Amino acid sequence: MREGATLALREFVSSDADALAEILGDPHVMRHTSSGAMSYEAVVDLVREAGADQEDPARTRHRLAIVQREDGALVGTVTVEREQYSSVYSHSIILRPHLANLSAGYETSQLVAGLAFDELGVHRLWFMTAVDNLAAQRLFLASGSTRDGKVRELYFRDGRWWDCYMFTILEHEWRARAHLTLREALALLRRQEQEPQTFRSAVA
Repeated sequence: MREGATLALREFVSSDADALAEILGDPHVMRHTSSGAMSYEAVVDLVREAGADQEDPARTRHRLAIVQREDGALVGTVTVEREQYSSVYSHSIILRPHLANLSAGYETSQLVAGLAFDELGVHRLWFMTAVDNLAAQRLFLASGSTRDGKVRELYFRDGRWWDCYMFTILEHEWRARAHLTLREALALLRRQEQEPQTFRSAVA
């Protein structure tokens, strides 16, 4: 569906279940997700649901495999859901441990944005991440997203409620910076972080 320099997004096929179960069944990989590690049976169901989504003429959900372009190996997954008001929500970008880095995450986020803005034709793309997932927050900021706020106690897992941050990027914001490499995007982010912040009074 979308190809980058080293990674690509494609639809799931039934034979992906075993490779996907290795990823989604890893507690460390899944530590920042609302579901936590998934059983093999749950992953098989997920792949089956992805196939059903592909056959739906009114499709709004895209469960996608992240693969290496060089050999086609499955290395992760991401789900995007089209919503009302020309918006797309991107679920967690989940990658194998050896690819859980800013470089692979940045490339994947750009593929997701291209899917949302070029192919689905929406105006707004948004992400959610746990407040303690600093790597994901850095990724979304480097990708040009703005942190819009905190959603308190969004999901319950491991005996506690978890807060999440919401990040949003609009189509024109992404297009203005879609050409940036990761190094250029990080340099721009550092400059923005060093700029003095202006606070306006809440009272007119």
